[in-house]
Amino acid sequence: MHYSVILNPTASNGHAKEVWGSIKQQFEQAGVDFDLQTTKKAADAEYFTRRLCQQRRASNTTVVVVGGDGTLHDVLNGLEKAARSLQKELLPLAYIPTSNLSRFAQAYGISLDPNKALQQVLGASQVEKVIVGHCNDAIKNQHGYFLNSIGIGFDAALLSHSRKAKRRKKFRWRRFSFLSHALSVIYDQQPFQLMVTQQQHRFLYPKAYIVLIANHPYLDCGVKLSSANNLTQPSLELLTVERRGWPITFWQLLQLYRGKLGQSRFANHLTANNLHLTTTSLEFSQTDGEDQGNRFIDITVDVTTYPFRELH
Repeated sequence: MHYSVILNPTASNGHAKEVWGSIKQQFEQAGVDFDLQTTKKAADAEYFTRRLCQQRRASNTTVVVVGGDGTLHDVLNGLEKAARSLQKELLPLAYIPTSNLSRFAQAYGISLDPNKALQQVLGASQVEKVIVGHCNDAIKNQHGYFLNSIGIGFDAALLSHSRKAKRRKKFRWRRFSFLSHALSVIYDQQPFQLMVTQQQHRFLYPKAYIVLIANHPYLDCGVKLSSANNLTQPSLELLTVERRGWPITFWQLLQLYRGKLGQSRFANHLTANNLHLTTTSLEFSQTDGEDQGNRFIDITVDVTTYPFRELH
């Protein structure tokens, strides 16, 4: 087995570079056949994955991502795009997270200890198809895949606000950071109209302000959206929360921070494998923690699978 490593050395505030030093040493000691590609900018992942698809075969290659969930997101989307355009088989993925905040690793059972995650990769005897989300944007005429979630409204606005305030440093859901940014965002944010279509059914939320489409229960830092969905089920969970006045809004935000909003009676749940969402106003959105800007929403989300080589 050949392992093609894609490393993002700046992931986890530079910790990924230190992690790779240890992994490389273990690779060499075990006589593992590997090569290394190091990203320096966002477009590098797509370039490397296309080259790998051209040169390697899925039967004897595993692409190992060393970095955070954002790096894994970019590599998976790059591999899928390259395989589709080249009409090649998807190259299996493996993941060594360099941060203990990896939501995908927590959900999938990948160790947050990089050395243990490496042993999971090397000990994997077969490829497993893992459920991932797929999103088609009708306005941009683009499609892509997400590992964790898509957020519309409050959480995306919070992400955008906090990163601008911190000069785009990674936002952490710590109590002081959450409260200080949340109060500023919620004061300026207006509720919006959301239309959701599921097969023949339509649902209208006239005062939506928190909208989350989740591939698994984890939001961030171990916070759970709900316990209903996991990566073995071919479905997505939509959670929609509407504004109901300031006292209840503050309670909703507290429950969101505590990871209990999913169990709140003020939260609307919908589980499906295909959903169409539209808004009538410009709203902030995020995909796997990456800011997508302020825009009209007209997206269709469904589920698909991607091959992973990981023992858990």
